[in-house]
Amino acid sequence: METNQVDHTSKEQVVKFLEANSRDVMPYVKEYQGDRKLRKLQVGYRENYQNNLKTIEAERLVINLQKKIVETAASFLLAEPVSITANDPDNENGQRILQAIKKSRLNNKLLEFAKVVMSETMAVFIFSEVGPDKDIKARMYNSDNGKYTPEYDVYGDLVAFYWEFVIDEVSHLWIFTDEYIHKYSGPGSSDLRYLGSDTHDFGVIPVVFHEQPEPEWFDTKEMIDRIETLISKLAGSNNYFAFPILKLKGSTVKNKDGKEEGLIDISDDGKSILLGVAEKNGQIVEAEAAFLQRDTGVESIELEIKFLKEFIFSISQTPDLSFDNVKGIGAISGRALELMLQDAINKAKSKQGQYRTVVERIISVVKNGLDINDDQLEFDIEFNLSIPRDLTEEIKALVDANGGYPVMSQESSVSKSPFTKDAKTEIEQIQKETAQRSSRSLILEDE
Repeated sequence: METNQVDHTSKEQVVKFLEANSRDVMPYVKEYQGDRKLRKLQVGYRENYQNNLKTIEAERLVINLQKKIVETAASFLLAEPVSITANDPDNENGQRILQAIKKSRLNNKLLEFAKVVMSETMAVFIFSEVGPDKDIKARMYNSDNGKYTPEYDVYGDLVAFYWEFVIDEVSHLWIFTDEYIHKYSGPGSSDLRYLGSDTHDFGVIPVVFHEQPEPEWFDTKEMIDRIETLISKLAGSNNYFAFPILKLKGSTVKNKDGKEEGLIDISDDGKSILLGVAEKNGQIVEAEAAFLQRDTGVESIELEIKFLKEFIFSISQTPDLSFDNVKGIGAISGRALELMLQDAINKAKSKQGQYRTVVERIISVVKNGLDINDDQLEFDIEFNLSIPRDLTEEIKALVDANGGYPVMSQESSVSKSPFTKDAKTEIEQIQKETAQRSSRSLILEDE
């Protein structure tokens, strides 16, 4: 099969490939972490201003809606762990694979994996075999650990995965293929030297990654910039105008060093204006000033922020469940609650296919690492969306549909109680107490 695959032992070809295909995700990482000097309209570019001889520090408030959008999207999708089951529960190989996934805590790491993808646009699991028993280990990597670049053939199949990282100011490059890990090292990324290759026993590329073109907040970034700018300007205005200003008349005096100074000090918590006097044509002219009262501009700012928030949450499909938004709702049905969260639910469901592929790749790597060749072995992957449930309403609907008869055995209901430690013992005790009550009832009837 013809491919455009790079010769991974050739430094020239490797460097040329990386120069053409490597992506810089650091602007997204910086924005997610609160950097606001990435676009000219962000608050990080607000300049300080001069008030007479005093420099006023401009307010630069960061309201990290980016993190809110990412956290909500990832939590709806994966806060509840994915359920992975083998199609044959008695299959020993299936249990080995599930046990290896559980031992590596891969299912628990998926939530953090999704957060990294949604904020940095790429996250990576790298697998290895450790110890005499060749236990399979998987570690998650993000931008803190280096740069990552996939290589595909002309048919879109993954043929190699590049990992660039720095340790103790020494640059390293590892290239993973289905047979080898090619390794480069050098004082800088342009001075790499081929060190050779190590084999691995996975039989497939021991890497699972996922990427998306832009972070979750990308379509709303300018609106977030605008909100931060409005609130920062409002905060600066409040600093200057929202506190009392003391109006003074008079002139300056000379201190012991002969310098002119005001009669009253100006503190950080208030302001004073010294109004001097002047002589013109033999007449004493007193300065006069009045407080400039703000008009209703604040109301316009509040209205704009309100609309911006609505657009940001709507476009990013993020429910705004702040206290002010839900305090007046009162009791609502489970169906009504689902409708309120429908945008976030739709977004999570639209991503399930992508993350199902991630889980399938994890299973495939683990299966190959355990040297399991069983074509009949398959796994069911079920996502458990993290949404509130009205259990009372659900059970009532089931009972009604069942003609008023119970839909759950006593043993099942006891086992699901959060206060039950041992369901079997609890059932035996309930049966014992029921029998005792029945005996007492019979005695009372005989009397």
